[in-house]
Amino acid sequence: MQQDTKPWYKQLWPWLLIAIPVITAIKAVHTVIIMQRSSPDLVVDDYYKQGKAINMQLAKYREAELRNLQASILIAGNKAIIHFAKNSVLEGEVHLDFYHPTIAASDFALNAQRSGEQLYIAELPLTPEGKWQLVVSDASNEWKLRAVLALPATTETKLGY
Repeated sequence: MQQDTKPWYKQLWPWLLIAIPVITAIKAVHTVIIMQRSSPDLVVDDYYKQGKAINMQLAKYREAELRNLQASILIAGNKAIIHFAKNSVLEGEVHLDFYHPTIAASDFALNAQRSGEQLYIAELPLTPEGKWQLVVSDASNEWKLRAVLALPATTETKLGY
């Protein structure tokens, strides 16, 4: 029987066994670095303050309901067209806030100008795709309407309270 006389560091098996935990440690450090660079936007530190702000927002939705505001929105390319059913108390422009559910850096806001008696048109800075939350309010921020949009869409989406 012939014995192997090479020292251990010149053989393949010890290096394969050492490589497994070393690669695992490197991947763990890499994962921690990725987690620190991209923290989730959904986590809120002060839940009490956030709850108070939500209650203030709900009052604005109730105000839109009291005014009997009904509207729908159509996103066509990079244009947003808002059609109000009744236009008795609306001003020359309305404010639109687009919120991405998971990426806060994608959020944007703009104003839509009146185009006729019941239409408001705004040019979007980008053509949004995917799921978005939209909040429409007047210039003085007395009332708000909201909708969840799945874009691209071919039909109008009703704005609610």
